[in-house]
Amino acid sequence: MPHSQYPSDHAQVGMQVNSGADGVEVVQPPSIVTRKLGPGAVLPMRLDPRVLQRMERAIEKMADSYEKSLKTEIRQMLLSHDEWQAGKQEAIHAIYALAHDIRGLAGTFSRPVTGRISNALCQYLEALPNLDAADGAVVRLHVDAMFAAAMDAQEPSEEVAKATLAGLERLVTRTLEHCRPAADPAHG
Repeated sequence: MPHSQYPSDHAQVGMQVNSGADGVEVVQPPSIVTRKLGPGAVLPMRLDPRVLQRMERAIEKMADSYEKSLKTEIRQMLLSHDEWQAGKQEAIHAIYALAHDIRGLAGTFSRPVTGRISNALCQYLEALPNLDAADGAVVRLHVDAMFAAAMDAQEPSEEVAKATLAGLERLVTRTLEHCRPAADPAHG
């Protein structure tokens, strides 16, 4: 294989050189991000400002419709909870699907508290061995908290959000401790 016409000492210009077993050199040009933030730093995605403005306008136009949709989805979660408590087991799957959707979109439409509560509900349900093991009161308290956060034009303060989430987290922790099967001493 012919030698490169470029200097082999790339370190002088800040390039990293990795030599492979087959004699191939891979040269990585210096990165300002890596130099300033250290290895492992990720380059931020840069959007054309005009594209970003169009995206923001589109989100603003959809905000009113999202507010109505969010309230409808939370009301559907309340109805599904009632169905689930009445014995319709597949309703818990509907609750999870709605919570998952809300978790993904709430922050985009300035509903971060609702999104965080929805995320907490999803994490609780995902921690269970199966959805049938969910505790009705735990699910209902999450949905009620989402309802309270979403029904007002403005979400609750950060202080209220933190207190609500901390209370839900304590409840989830205690509930998960009780639903996990104890170790069988016979199989110890």
